[in-house]
Amino acid sequence: MGVRHEWFQTDQAVTVTIFAKGITEDRLEVKIGRQNLAVQVQVDENTDYTMDMILAHPVQEQSSSYKILKTKVEIQLKKATAVRWETLEQKEEAGSTNQRNYPTSNRRNPVDWDKVEADVVKEDAEDKKEGDQAMNELFQKIYADGNEDTRRAMIKSFQESGGTVLSTNWDDIGKKETEVKPPDGMEYKKWNE
Repeated sequence: MGVRHEWFQTDQAVTVTIFAKGITEDRLEVKIGRQNLAVQVQVDENTDYTMDMILAHPVQEQSSSYKILKTKVEIQLKKATAVRWETLEQKEEAGSTNQRNYPTSNRRNPVDWDKVEADVVKEDAEDKKEGDQAMNELFQKIYADGNEDTRRAMIKSFQESGGTVLSTNWDDIGKKETEVKPPDGMEYKKWNE
């Protein structure tokens, strides 16, 4: 009797189907691990069908299950993450890193887009910001790295002064209302004046 298996997937699960007629619970052993699947089927007195594989992605073993039908065994593996599986079994390629394949029309000199992405990220990190962009980045860093009093002082001083004062000293700002200090050569007016 020939035994074979197939698999298909949805967003939530991968279903492995083993086609074998007349399988009973006592002739079947299924072990589902976080990223492995082991199945042993006693087809007849002299023949065992064994499947033991490392899965391409992790599964939720407690939520996974199997059922025995007349002509097959269905094993439903709940995906740990909703990713599309390219293969059921993890590929073991010598010296392979998780390099992504991108479509390309240039067959002779394909572009390594991961390298391009890494170069762009590196350039962005090395770029020195100037003007308002540098100042905003500095204020964001001070706010992110500051304690609760520093953040409170920055918010209160900025709001009460109409955006003309930014202080990090809560002891000073917390005691009184922050007065508006327009830049040199400018005059402060309320919008309804």
